[in-house]
Amino acid sequence: MKRIIVPIDFSSYSDFAFLSALKIAQKADSSITCVNVVSTLLDWNHLSNEQKAKNSDVQDMEAEAKDKLKSFILEHKLHAVPVEPVVGIGVPQQVILDLSKKHKADLIVIGAYGAGHIDGKFVGSTLQHVLRNADCPVMAVKKPLSGNDLRKMVFASMFNEDSRPAFTKMKAVLKDFQTSVHFLFVNTPTHFVNSDIAESRMDAYAKGFEDLVIHKHVYCHAEPENGIVEFAKKRKIGFIGIASGNRKGMATYQVGVTDTVLYKSEIAVLSVKIE
Repeated sequence: MKRIIVPIDFSSYSDFAFLSALKIAQKADSSITCVNVVSTLLDWNHLSNEQKAKNSDVQDMEAEAKDKLKSFILEHKLHAVPVEPVVGIGVPQQVILDLSKKHKADLIVIGAYGAGHIDGKFVGSTLQHVLRNADCPVMAVKKPLSGNDLRKMVFASMFNEDSRPAFTKMKAVLKDFQTSVHFLFVNTPTHFVNSDIAESRMDAYAKGFEDLVIHKHVYCHAEPENGIVEFAKKRKIGFIGIASGNRKGMATYQVGVTDTVLYKSEIAVLSVKIE
């Protein structure tokens, strides 16, 4: 893993994301790009210099953001991790996604909430859009990850073949973490599957991933999201992996398992969208 993108809006959650990214970068020998976005609907990159000059307020905010981002980075112990500050101008989620593509990012680490978050509200809208559209894995955090947190992951799935490419993308991150993976099939009353069938699905899914340490579990619960969270807490799992359904291009945002699990727990969630 070479490049990690971390959106920074100077909230406590973006600080948690940066601290988590530093821990990950140490283990994976990666570099970090921190991005702060001056939010505007202007198509800034396509404006002429004359047009930009007419929006001096945006230019002033850009200069202030550059100084603030440099100070933010200097306030942290980087442990020899290379960190690059970038200030973008535009719609935050689009700037983040464009930057991740430009740098061919291997991972985005992002806070579950942003500046101005009110307790009890659902996960942030910027995060929702990044989860929905990012081509690389996205790690969403509510608190700083420790090295111990990275040792164990629950991967919750129905273990159908359509999610294998997403798990393959996730595998590259897991190898760098040296993570042991706990496959989890949550059985619910409305979608009950015989345990032998569930186990055979997981066995078939695990083929080709023999270089990972994989444990397999069938867990019964009334609701899949609460079942995932309950299992992870009981097993003291550091983070939860989910292959998210591809909602790209939908006119409205549909809340999925990834968003709900993140909302219901303090445990970090690693998400890769199913193509």
